[in-house]
Amino acid sequence: MTPSINDGSSHAPRIAVYGTAWGLLELPRGPGPQWTFEQCLDQLAAAGFDGCQAGIGHGETVRARGLRFAASGRANTAAEVLHETARAADDGADALTLHLGWGMESEKEADALIEAVLTATDRHSIPVLPETHRATVLQDVWRTCGIIARFPDLRFNGDFSHYYCGQEMVYRGFAATRDDLRPILARTAFIHARVSDGQRMQCDLADPASAPHLENFKWLWRESFTAWKTTARPGDLLPFCPELGPPSSSYSISTPGPGGTRIEHADRWSDTLMLKAVAATLADQP
Repeated sequence: MTPSINDGSSHAPRIAVYGTAWGLLELPRGPGPQWTFEQCLDQLAAAGFDGCQAGIGHGETVRARGLRFAASGRANTAAEVLHETARAADDGADALTLHLGWGMESEKEADALIEAVLTATDRHSIPVLPETHRATVLQDVWRTCGIIARFPDLRFNGDFSHYYCGQEMVYRGFAATRDDLRPILARTAFIHARVSDGQRMQCDLADPASAPHLENFKWLWRESFTAWKTTARPGDLLPFCPELGPPSSSYSISTPGPGGTRIEHADRWSDTLMLKAVAATLADQP
């Protein structure tokens, strides 16, 4: 069984909101200087975030700001899974989330990667959580559910925008996909929060057209939290990480600006704070 993230308290299990270093790149919006990594951490601490997810090696810097630290990485072989997990454990990470494989693996190759994840989790006693992400072994719902059937103890980092957009869930109708998603939601132990509209990976949350999609994502996140609580212990944390990609990633919609710059349509920092506020409501709504 995957170990939990726990704050050592006797408090009821809860959502803990983490920022992500990648999601704070190229901020603040506008022509002025961009935040350094340390300034990003200061912004998160001042806004009341519980932690920050960043690359392995940043743990000490993150914790120096009074924030919890989660690590992220990529692994394409079993040896890389074990190596990255050892590095994350040495860095004191709460958990390691992984982009696992490229999605073109055979069933046997995919299973070898999953077995390595479970071995690394046991060996280093930290959650190793493959992400539901395009271009990985978990890139579609059908294959992920097949992996669950063979490895029911596997737990995930749920970034459901990849399914919502990559499998165009609004085309079939979101309501029709809910039962297909439940085995994945029931095993989600970490959340990357981003809202897709089924065509774009990342919506501007200030756009009224995003509202119905945000409601669908609230359902996904709430169901994940509700399922996670059924086995959570006192002190356990479910990280909820607003992860809004910068213009250079093409996640954020932008247009050409002067001097080769990009003008970002959305205010990602405001959207990040909005998602933080959403996280606070997930435990209270039916």
